[in-house]
Amino acid sequence: MEFRSLYEYLGRAAGSDLGKAVATAAVAQGVTIQSQEISNPKYTGTVMMYPVEFLDQYFGKGVKPETTVQNILDDELPF
Repeated sequence: MEFRSLYEYLGRAAGSDLGKAVATAAVAQGVTIQSQEISNPKYTGTVMMYPVEFLDQYFGKGVKPETTVQNILDDELPF
């Protein structure tokens, strides 16, 4: 199982409000959370890391659309 921090997943700093919301959702769903100590010029401390599958679900990525070519052809065209 691959784990990523919100920064790694989003490609930007998430901020404390989003971080708390994601952590709350993960705990409510019983998701395993890991932590990692980091140190860089902008931040030194602990970051939470979540399974990529959970992050995909939380942020709506990896959801396959239900639209197919046949569905489009079955719809009435407006002209």
